[in-house]
Amino acid sequence: MGARMLSAAPPLTDGVRFMDGSKGRWAGERFMEALKRGEKISPSHLRLLDTNTNGLLRRDEWLSFDRELLLEAQIRLRGVQDLINLGLVKKIPNGLAKTILEWQAVTDMDPATVSMSGVTRSENDRVEFEIEGLPLPITHKDFYLDLRLLLASRSEGYESLDTTHLRVAGRKCAEMTEDMLFNGGKTFAGRPIYGYTTHPLRHTSGYGTGGAWGAGGKTGEQMLVDLQTGLSILEADRQYGPYGVYVGADASVPLGSDFKAQSDKTIRQRLLETDNISFIRVADKLPDGEMVIVQLTSDVVVMVEGEPLQTVQWDVHGGFQINFKAFQIMVPLIRVDAEGRSGIVHFA
Repeated sequence: MGARMLSAAPPLTDGVRFMDGSKGRWAGERFMEALKRGEKISPSHLRLLDTNTNGLLRRDEWLSFDRELLLEAQIRLRGVQDLINLGLVKKIPNGLAKTILEWQAVTDMDPATVSMSGVTRSENDRVEFEIEGLPLPITHKDFYLDLRLLLASRSEGYESLDTTHLRVAGRKCAEMTEDMLFNGGKTFAGRPIYGYTTHPLRHTSGYGTGGAWGAGGKTGEQMLVDLQTGLSILEADRQYGPYGVYVGADASVPLGSDFKAQSDKTIRQRLLETDNISFIRVADKLPDGEMVIVQLTSDVVVMVEGEPLQTVQWDVHGGFQINFKAFQIMVPLIRVDAEGRSGIVHFA
């Protein structure tokens, strides 16, 4: 009988072994192992699922974390969720390895010449290209679990972890992304992140008679005039819809009032009868007294997604503390054409 072949022992790591042979590994160690195998770096290298030898968390617990995280995020992503529902998302492959999204802005040419002979020389012209870029920062929130509390919860027969941490972390990431969409974000290496109310080439307008939509005494007819004013501005800039309208929380109750005395329609219902208006929504991150009309097309706005909302894990203090990071790479890209035409009107 031939010699028995012995299988090679799994390589040791600096991570501390605990919980039935599982390993706690540092993020750097995980990434280095992936690089040695020639793999592309991704957050999956930090997600230690419970097989024979790796993760701290069991598969069902990771699923519980993800489920709770996503459910809570959807509560706060109103403006962002509208763009996602409409497919206005630009996904960046291997987004964790990219810090800037670059593109070329292309100018137009002058009008063509009309002549009888065709010999007359038209103006010599050319298209101009300009490199522009959007930073792709990570939006994240960290939290941790105590190993002893985790073990105690398992020994007492609990089916899952307390997901309060996940709900709060998910809410914070979602709110920050929503805030960037409406109010812009930080500037990285001289490249700003613009929002609906901060892009320098957005259209701005004041309200007409009666003031802002949340003001006492503002009538439905006056709101309709404001809406028509905004649409006229957009159409003059070759932006023809469809449109979404966002208002501050102070306008929510007035929009539910009668459009006029003894009317069978609310103000909201009457305004939605205007051509190409898809919806009128209250946006939590839009300040009171402000309104935004947005053309809902990809040449005006998209959400750039480098990584979806998710969690990663690593241990410290010899495995007695388990750290988590809820994070995503999700950044708004507000666009104008080569002539600076914008599909956004901001009332304030």
